[in-house]
Amino acid sequence: MKILSAFAFLMVLSVFAQAESLTAGALQGSWKIVTFNGAPYDDQDFWEFEGSKFYQKSSGRRLSPDQFSVVGSVIDLGYAKIKVLEFNGQTMTADMAGFKYQLEKQ
Repeated sequence: MKILSAFAFLMVLSVFAQAESLTAGALQGSWKIVTFNGAPYDDQDFWEFEGSKFYQKSSGRRLSPDQFSVVGSVIDLGYAKIKVLEFNGQTMTADMAGFKYQLEKQ
């Protein structure tokens, strides 16, 4: 009985602890890179999502946009894929081409 009670309690907690779903809508806006491969990242570089376009902003310069879509936990740029490891709507941990990024929504 204790095991069943503990299981039920954990199930209820998991519902409340569940992170926001990764969707194109949830990504909209500007995301500041705060760590790169586990090290603090002090440059003012961002990932920006507007509609179905993904921009990388580096040193205040916005690079040409790429079309993106979200498939499960992957941001698909067509030519490359960004695997989202953690996402809660305010922070995101992602892996792009073997490089790990931690980002915060601005």
